[in-house]
Amino acid sequence: MFNLDKMKQAGSLMKQMNSLKKKIDKLETASESKDGNIVVIIQGTSNIKTININEEYLEEISSKDLEKTLTKTLNEALKNAEKSSQQIMSEMTGGLNIPGL
Repeated sequence: MFNLDKMKQAGSLMKQMNSLKKKIDKLETASESKDGNIVVIIQGTSNIKTININEEYLEEISSKDLEKTLTKTLNEALKNAEKSSQQIMSEMTGGLNIPGL
């Protein structure tokens, strides 16, 4: 038989999940290289919003070292974004692991 209460609960849960997704999508996480010459900002969990590189640093570093530092900083930024996202999900879901989020 049709259960109206269950439908209301499901609708409420969907609204909460959409709210959670929007909050995570707006999340911005920054990561900085150890020397402070590269700053990466991630929006959400996987969108690179900006990469800032100190111009003086570009003049004194080899392309190979720049690539290594940039890769390391990007990976750290992505890891931090994922960690922040998980923290928001945990706060909003009370620690409940919801697949797909």
